[in-house]
Amino acid sequence: MQSFLEILKSRPILADGGMGTLLYSRGASHEATFEHLNLTKQDVVQQIHVDYINAGAEIIETNSFSGNRIKLANYGLEGDVWKVNVWAAKIARNAREIAGQPVFVAGSVGPTGKLLPPLGETLKDELDYAYREQMEALLAGGVDLFFIETMSSLEETAIAIKAARKVSKLPVVAQLSFSVEGHTLLGATPEDAVKLLNELGDEMPDVLGINCGAGPGPSFDSLLRLTEAVKQMQLPEGKLTFSCLPNAGQPSLSGGRPVFMSKPHYCASYIEPYLRAGAKIVGGCCGTTPDHIRALKESVERYQKELGLGTLPTEKQSTILYDADSDKPEVAEPPAIVVRSNALARGDAGAAGSDSGQASAAEKRMPRYKNLADHLRSIKQSEKQNGKTKDFFVSVELDPPKGAGVKKLIQAARLLADAGADAINVGDSPMARVRMSSLSACQLISQNVGVDTIIHFTTRDRNLMGMQADLLGCQALGLHNILALTGDPPALGNYAHATAVYDVDSIGLINIIAKLNAGQDIAGNTIGSPLTLSIGCALNPTAQNQGLELERIKRKLEAGADFIMTQPIYQTSDLTDFLEKLGECPVPILIGIMPLHSSKHAEYLHNEVPGISIPADVREAMREAGEEGAQCGLALSEKLLGELSDICQGTYLVPSFGRYDDMAALVGRLKGNYADQKVSV
Repeated sequence: MQSFLEILKSRPILADGGMGTLLYSRGASHEATFEHLNLTKQDVVQQIHVDYINAGAEIIETNSFSGNRIKLANYGLEGDVWKVNVWAAKIARNAREIAGQPVFVAGSVGPTGKLLPPLGETLKDELDYAYREQMEALLAGGVDLFFIETMSSLEETAIAIKAARKVSKLPVVAQLSFSVEGHTLLGATPEDAVKLLNELGDEMPDVLGINCGAGPGPSFDSLLRLTEAVKQMQLPEGKLTFSCLPNAGQPSLSGGRPVFMSKPHYCASYIEPYLRAGAKIVGGCCGTTPDHIRALKESVERYQKELGLGTLPTEKQSTILYDADSDKPEVAEPPAIVVRSNALARGDAGAAGSDSGQASAAEKRMPRYKNLADHLRSIKQSEKQNGKTKDFFVSVELDPPKGAGVKKLIQAARLLADAGADAINVGDSPMARVRMSSLSACQLISQNVGVDTIIHFTTRDRNLMGMQADLLGCQALGLHNILALTGDPPALGNYAHATAVYDVDSIGLINIIAKLNAGQDIAGNTIGSPLTLSIGCALNPTAQNQGLELERIKRKLEAGADFIMTQPIYQTSDLTDFLEKLGECPVPILIGIMPLHSSKHAEYLHNEVPGISIPADVREAMREAGEEGAQCGLALSEKLLGELSDICQGTYLVPSFGRYDDMAALVGRLKGNYADQKVSV
């Protein structure tokens, strides 16, 4: 058998997929550390290894990611470091024997979860001891190499690599975890990895790469940046190679369990780009399964055949009684979609332009209605009485800044308001990634632009006292519009160790606001004058669990929601089918619209972003549009709004990639269609 590094020089090597998420999906509890299963449920861990080997993996990682004494101490298991890690290696080796394939057993070593000074108080010597202790146990168990993975701190990564070099001469793979934005939890970028390599010198790892943190698309972007940065170092040929093991997209929670969006064939579509970018080890991380690895194997083999490098080991059938959801690419060609002018649009596409006089007027603008809920109800009532819409409400969603600078935010809000936007809605650290508070951002927009705002208000970061305090502050500041949300769990974002509050969910929040609007706090104490907050609620018409979504929207409406804002949708039936189940909707609906910019954008949203489903015909239209993708995406959005204009009272538009000019033009076209029929409440 060739050594690991010898094979790596000659061809790509396929690693396995997620261990923790697969254990969880097969019944393991998050109440205890997964590593303890090495002592209590060895058969379950072993079967996962066997399944990955049978799917084509050539590297299997031990179930020891959190097997250091610092992590195990959280469960009172710091005295079991040796047993946990020795057995982790033995179980993987046993699986190799059962499967009968010459795979490599990699000792998985993850971060300690502790911060070094000045952010924390943990000393380097403590981390060094914890890593050496774990690695010595893995070595005793018989691992073939070390996988130091999912790292955020360059300093801690260096400590772990040096520890590996102290305890053995085995190959070392070191992998950093980059977010969708291209940085680790502690802010390190792919370019910063060069600092790590310079510090390590001759102790640098044999493989440097990426795992976890993001799905296939963003991970590819980080890989390109990493390889380009290292290329500038002009290392000797063969000194260092790369790896890429992304998650299966961004996770969402379903029934309290993490659900990853990216299907096997989508993940496999990135394998050739990874390999051409320089990666020699490919595989998966959280959310990937043996089905994903099976699809990845096919992509690796296609690439190898092109280069005349042979094939991977032949698959054997798994013996476990486990039903995986079938997931094969569609064979039939989807029907082409015809792009035509939107029924809503008329007038010049450049209607968003403004001169200095208009900009000056914008400073003095005020919302043209007194109460958003009443205004939207008047639009809905007008439809019933006249059979047509007398107005069409348009809001645009802006993300608050990542820092304290607000110039770009204010400029974007002013541009959109000048184009005719009725409101700006602002996210509350969307995707659980830290940004300026939505309340502060909305106040700044209100003060500087004069346009109405809708605050995304989550229960994630506030307890019952904090929620009520902030809602009272909203009223006092003149910020009267609230979109009540539960909020993405911190574990899904870039501060995974942050704690969520969740005293109540979005339904509970709606009840709280309704009670404040009646002049009482949640305990029944009088607050003086009742608040006048308009209450919005969210709806995902394409939710996987339609029954649960239907039940929750009914409860939101019963609790007192004044209007609905849907997740972005891409076909009429997404909403009409759901409303048919709901019956007549008693409140106004604002349709979420996120115009597509390219085929890559469409595939990313469909495969990696929770809550967004893009039909095959729309994705095909974006593929056919090629370089005209942005124009096609806008046309598709306008067409969809035209089809839904008789059942919705407005829309909120979600810009991507900071393309506010295109969004302002769209706002101008939508509002221009109703300019001669505006009403005030």
